[in-house]
Amino acid sequence: MGGRGSEPTEEDGPLFKAAYRRADSVDRAETPGERRKAMAGMVPRALAALAEGFLRDALSTGAIVFSIIVAVLAATSGDPAWAVAGIVSGVAGAGLMGYALLRHWSFGRQWAVIGGVIAVQAVFMVLFWKTH
Repeated sequence: MGGRGSEPTEEDGPLFKAAYRRADSVDRAETPGERRKAMAGMVPRALAALAEGFLRDALSTGAIVFSIIVAVLAATSGDPAWAVAGIVSGVAGAGLMGYALLRHWSFGRQWAVIGGVIAVQAVFMVLFWKTH
């Protein structure tokens, strides 16, 4: 987050962009009253952007860990069909998450991949538990 330069990028979400714009208004404020008003508008947006960033990072890590757990659980299941499916699902999920993060995909795409990977791994786990 925060971009590679001084401006927000596509990887940065709308909350970060709003906080960035409000921070700019703090910098441009000419009087102490304008600065206080600008700070009052910037602080909640900055905190929301920070919370979203932490949540996105935590869920990205969680999706990768969940994918690894699915692969390991399936590989140790003793059933060749489930083992292959689980390993493919786990490696694909972890690989897709890693690729999205390394390539700095846009904010929306990152959230879509996080949701998709977690959903697919959850469905796999539920189906696995119901059949074993």
